Amino acid sequence: MTTTETSLTTTAATAAQSPLETLENCVRENPTRTLLMVAGLGVAAAFLARSLAPTPQNRALQVLEDIQDRLSDLADEGALAMSRGVRHVGELHLDRTFDKLSRGIKGLFH
Repeated sequence: MTTTETSLTTTAATAAQSPLETLENCVRENPTRTLLMVAGLGVAAAFLARSLAPTPQNRALQVLEDIQDRLSDLADEGALAMSRGVRHVGELHLDRTFDKLSRGIKGLFH
């Protein structure tokens, strides 16, 4: 058997194996390398999970921003209500009413 035929036989035998068997063979042939790769993946996953999790400072900042937005909305609504009230008082023509009242009071004393 030549080298080419041996290589083809080995390749055919490897192709016939299931992916699980191939993985098991790889782990058995390279246990140290496999352990280091798994440890590296675990560390990478831990860093990724930690970076995606919100920190207490970020959560507190978000709560404060929400409170500020709500207070701002309340202040805007209050200012709008106040301006409507002032406009309504102006529409009542109190100056004319008080003018008539003051003339009547002056008329009593003259």
